[in-house]
Amino acid sequence: MTVRALLAAALGAVLAACASHPPKAAGAPFDAAAFFDGRAASRGTVTTALVFAEDFTAEFEGRREGGALLLDERFRFPEGRRLQRWRLVPDGNGGYQGTVETEGGNGALHAPVPVTGRPTAEGGLELAYRGYAPGGDLALGFRHRMVPQPDGTVLNRVRVSKFGIPVAGARVVFQRVPAPAK
Repeated sequence: MTVRALLAAALGAVLAACASHPPKAAGAPFDAAAFFDGRAASRGTVTTALVFAEDFTAEFEGRREGGALLLDERFRFPEGRRLQRWRLVPDGNGGYQGTVETEGGNGALHAPVPVTGRPTAEGGLELAYRGYAPGGDLALGFRHRMVPQPDGTVLNRVRVSKFGIPVAGARVVFQRVPAPAK
């Protein structure tokens, strides 16, 4: 991720912190393994340092294997494509434990970093880890707050921090992609 993109993400984090929280979702907590099993897509904007905004998209391919969700997230940024590879295991309490690997600036995946997830009061899921932004090589703190929406999409608000100080943020909407007809 470029410095411009990080600065743009910081702006989003501050604005997201000032925004109202999404409405409480009715029903069972968000089941990320069920939502991401198969194909999904996202569209979002990363905002850095209250100044720069950059749009991006991503495609997801997920599958369940041995109780884990294995998920490849392929980002498309204006400056290029990047991969993020997730391995998440439900913890039995509505949360997840796992790892994430992120493609750095040289095109290689960084070593896996631990991810923890817990259910949220509004029926969503919060994932937290210390890792890398796609295309970046600086270790940062990430907090994803995913909340299902009434239309079947999932709103993901991401906060990125360094030394506990917000430096970037993103607003992302996930949606399922129907399987191709056979």
